[in-house]
Amino acid sequence: MLRSRILGLRRVVTAVPQVTIPRLTPARTYKVHQVCDAHMNELPIPCGPWKPWYDAKQNFYNKIFVGGVLWFLFSFAVMILTDSIWLNFSPPAYPGPPSDKVEDCEDEV
Repeated sequence: MLRSRILGLRRVVTAVPQVTIPRLTPARTYKVHQVCDAHMNELPIPCGPWKPWYDAKQNFYNKIFVGGVLWFLFSFAVMILTDSIWLNFSPPAYPGPPSDKVEDCEDEV
């Protein structure tokens, strides 16, 4: 008896038309992109000789390069002359004291 009531209620619930609830956020629609192959007509067309433009750019880059090399050499020379850097080219000018003048430390156990 209870089972028949549940089945009857189920028929009533499923018979009610579904009400669509409006979405608060818009549904995503994905646009299918058509792929267009590259074409030779889309390439830029040079309008004059390229060599003067190329030489001017290379001249600019060469000036930057030479300036960087000169700045590196200057800063490296200043570091060496002011003893800011030790490159270990030779033994130190002032060696440590002789071993007979150094006091031995006793390890505390």
